[in-house]
Amino acid sequence: MTACLIALSGVAAACDCGTNECKSPGYWKNHPEAWPVQCIKIGNTEYTKAQAIETMQMPVKGDKTYTMFDALVAAKLNVANGCPSCQIKNTIADADQWMGAVPYFGPAGSGVKANSDAWQKRTQVGKCSIPSGEYLYQKLDAYNNGLL
Repeated sequence: MTACLIALSGVAAACDCGTNECKSPGYWKNHPEAWPVQCIKIGNTEYTKAQAIETMQMPVKGDKTYTMFDALVAAKLNVANGCPSCQIKNTIADADQWMGAVPYFGPAGSGVKANSDAWQKRTQVGKCSIPSGEYLYQKLDAYNNGLL
């Protein structure tokens, strides 16, 4: 991996620019041998590689927590595998918070609908304001597909 310097609003910031291309959720669920970790924490739940892959194989229809789960797993694996992470670290943290906001949204399989406020609107959880699930997913998806 190489270190680099980027400018953010006129302020230089050091970050790890990585060396590998980001991979999609489909890649990660079909290539367990490529996983750089054996366990992964999503929201407040820790999954073994096998458990995470099994969850990623669940149909997402009707439950957006599966959509978020897949994108968040892929993003975390991409970071661990050296994909440039400067633009996505805060989104990963927000998505983890979104997935861990039980009983509001997460964990995977909790039934968040596409037309729900949890998916479509910024939500207040305690003293924290969490971006909409859809916004977080779109950012993670763009990152995982090399568009950020």
